Amino acid sequence: MDSADINSLISSKLRDELNSCTNLPSLPAVALKIINASKDPDISLHEVASIISSDPAISAKLLKIANSPLYSQRRSLNNLREALTLLGFNASLTIALSFSLLQSLGTHNKNHENYWKRSIVSASIARMLGARLKVAKLDDLFLASLLQDIGILVIQCLADSPYSTDETKGLSHIERIQFEMEQFGTDHAIIGAWLLNSWNLPEYLVQSVLYSHSLNRTGSDKNDSDTRFHYCLNISGTLADIWLEENPGELLLSILPVVKSVLDITDDEFNQLIVAIDESLPEISNMFEIFIASDTERENVLYQAKELLLERSIYTIKQSEDDRHYIESITNRVEKIEKESRIDHLTKVYNRQYIDQLLETEFEEANINRWPLSLAFIDIDDFKPINDTFGHLVGDEILKLISDFFSINIRETDVLARYGGDEFLLMLPGATGEIAAAVINRLLELSKDKLSFDVKNVTITASVSIGLATHLDKHDFNSLKEFIAAADEALYKAKHQGKNCLAVY
Repeated sequence: MDSADINSLISSKLRDELNSCTNLPSLPAVALKIINASKDPDISLHEVASIISSDPAISAKLLKIANSPLYSQRRSLNNLREALTLLGFNASLTIALSFSLLQSLGTHNKNHENYWKRSIVSASIARMLGARLKVAKLDDLFLASLLQDIGILVIQCLADSPYSTDETKGLSHIERIQFEMEQFGTDHAIIGAWLLNSWNLPEYLVQSVLYSHSLNRTGSDKNDSDTRFHYCLNISGTLADIWLEENPGELLLSILPVVKSVLDITDDEFNQLIVAIDESLPEISNMFEIFIASDTERENVLYQAKELLLERSIYTIKQSEDDRHYIESITNRVEKIEKESRIDHLTKVYNRQYIDQLLETEFEEANINRWPLSLAFIDIDDFKPINDTFGHLVGDEILKLISDFFSINIRETDVLARYGGDEFLLMLPGATGEIAAAVINRLLELSKDKLSFDVKNVTITASVSIGLATHLDKHDFNSLKEFIAAADEALYKAKHQGKNCLAVY
């Protein structure tokens, strides 16, 4: 998805709240310099050292990491230039940017401690997984994982943040996502992507955060570099929660089949991975100066991991059946969240984000198979005067009435979506212009006595104007953008013909 379309995933009301939020996270000066440096292919190591050395705290942390067991140096490094040479240009920029963001956005606020704890553990696990899968850009993966849940901080900054209520205490990560969908019609991944986009951060970071809750974003080819990057990012958070949430056994069971499939490992190798992550936690705590888990909590995780694998070996047949049901339950919950992200919360039809994706696919399929594709823009007539006269609640009822009417009466193969405001889009795959026009005229005729309701003893009757365009019938459009513009032009024509009618491009 293009970053410019991210705004369409957030309601205008929420966007207004976010834009007016005075304590919204912002990038520190050194972070901006680092980002600009990362975009300059000709920048020298000396210039990088000069930028980073302007922040003594970050310089000290870079030296600390360079001297950590992670890099196994025989002698201590005593200056920043040596540390940068060892770590490499990209790693140095990424680590410096990471600490700069931590310093600016999280460590000064105790309310953010749990957030940063999960972010740091997730990022470290993602890097570990990336090394196993031979992901090329490990530092990019670390930073993307570190920022994947930054939308939580944004929500916490809202004046009436729902996170300040007792209702949100003790929520698991997936329950948090569901809660956000109920409250805002969106979740912290989308809000986080919105924030990073507003900071003009690199596109891969915006996209990584945007799709951090969706395992299927990049397709099914596990050998694809982008897919492996996304897999590591996506499962890192759930793996981190094994040490951070109250039910490690439940999380171990839910993540086991996914990790085994992605990493192509056995039960024993999964156990070795859990042990390796556990053993890395003290070093992570030391490097980032944050308490992650006590020895007792770590022992409990390892014990539960061993218990889980022991049960699987003893009760293979029964456990396989139980796992299947449990995995189906988790899958259904994830699918429900993904489905909700495709639906417009008011009208319960598809939203702009989903129909844009579907249109791209259908347009490409039409071109490959040379079959027609029809597209209709539906616009409610005189919607603004009705809104102004009777209020937005009545306007909302009209939107729901229109969407319900078309949802019930369109063909099973057709797809309806709310495109924005009072405008809907109807896609008719495989329909010629003649067939599509017949379908729409039938709908217009049927709508004449179906779109009325009473408000305070006043009968309000709604009507719609519709513009229709068909690809690979009388017209072959060069691009999807041209195709959509043609349908929009036809709608404009219908409005000028007197409304409550169909116009064909």
